[in-house]
Amino acid sequence: MKKISVVVPVYNVESYIEECVESLIKQDFDDYEVIFVDDGSKDNSVNKIKLKIEGYADFRIVTKANGGLSSARNFGLQYAEGEFVTFVDSDDYLDHSFLKKMLSAIGDANICCCGYTEVTDAGQFIRAVNNNFDKTSDSIIYGNVIESINFIPNAWGKIYRREIFSKLHYPEGMLFEDFAIAYKVFYQEKVQFVDEPLYYYRIRKGSIMRDFNENIIEHKFIILNNIKNFLEKNNSLALYQDSYKNGYLFHGIFVTSCIIINQKSAGGLKHIDKLRLMADGKIFRASNIIKSKSLDSKVKLYLLLLKISPRLALLLKLTQNKIGKKNGEN
Repeated sequence: MKKISVVVPVYNVESYIEECVESLIKQDFDDYEVIFVDDGSKDNSVNKIKLKIEGYADFRIVTKANGGLSSARNFGLQYAEGEFVTFVDSDDYLDHSFLKKMLSAIGDANICCCGYTEVTDAGQFIRAVNNNFDKTSDSIIYGNVIESINFIPNAWGKIYRREIFSKLHYPEGMLFEDFAIAYKVFYQEKVQFVDEPLYYYRIRKGSIMRDFNENIIEHKFIILNNIKNFLEKNNSLALYQDSYKNGYLFHGIFVTSCIIINQKSAGGLKHIDKLRLMADGKIFRASNIIKSKSLDSKVKLYLLLLKISPRLALLLKLTQNKIGKKNGEN
């Protein structure tokens, strides 16, 4: 049995998959297996993988009908045999020391998290991101998981003891699948951190942050409601009330409205109005925005403006987007 199982969902990524595979082959660690999950790819991705992994006995491909990222991860977990498991998106890639450093750091914990480097389609550096928050207690760490503002909630960039997923599965058919399960994955788990960007995350055109889906608003509020119900069921809502409010304001209102605005469609204002109507008025209020210690000043200003005048908020964000493009920002 290998120490670490690496699960890589694959769907139509022929332009990027070779770099991903190379980064897995070049790990400075030997005790691991890689499971590529062909999620019904229609391009040349699988053929490119086959050519790259020829002769590597611990690299294999399993195939299923297309079902999306969550479905592919769940399917891959069925084949994983390692004590630990990690996920890599097939358009991303790893630092050569990822597996070695993460396993070395995890100790007796059940999860270890690292930072990541954002790169462009062409692999050019954008910025490095780490889990930048106080990690002195399990309670503070979990509060940051609930917020997922300074904590990175993505499935990738982490190794987990595989037993965590014996009863947990990624939610299939749900947008924001990582945010939708992080609060369960990390609940009452001991966590370690490697404050280095060991994962390379590719910013591609057509990502969920750039394309609008009619279900975005509904799915985000379903997830937030599920988090609240989970905390209530475990008698933890009072302890994490502020964290929940911060996460609600950031993910439910700020991030969702940014997705809508980034689409730049004529119907953007209509969807923002829908978002405001669906939001919990007891949380989306000026006092919660102002007193938050987790939201930065720019986010607070935007949220306050969105509450007062959606048209002005829309104009502000579009102006910021234009300035960002002129400055070469993504």
